Amino acid sequence: MNSKIEILEKDKNQNIDDFYLKFKEKLEETHSFPSVYIFKYIVPAEQSTIARLHSIFENSGGSFSTRDSKNGKYTCMTIKVPVNDADDVVIYYRQAAAIKGVMML
Repeated sequence: MNSKIEILEKDKNQNIDDFYLKFKEKLEETHSFPSVYIFKYIVPAEQSTIARLHSIFENSGGSFSTRDSKNGKYTCMTIKVPVNDADDVVIYYRQAAAIKGVMML
């Protein structure tokens, strides 16, 4: 389990900070794993941004649903993904956070 976090610590582009460590602890307290985790994002309604987010979950075996905002400026994405542990959840969130304009719910 800690090996996944160690991989991120070695990645110069993604420094582990207190937020994600505390988030991981909360996940472990409140969720039982393995399970299906629901990710929700609001992204600008630009195909390139949506495609980048989609590519993170491409091989996850997850299911996707989208809904456009009333004015069409944003797209809400709900992604249900099977995860093995809290580290998997944190890794997905860290990858999504690297995409400009993505808001995580």
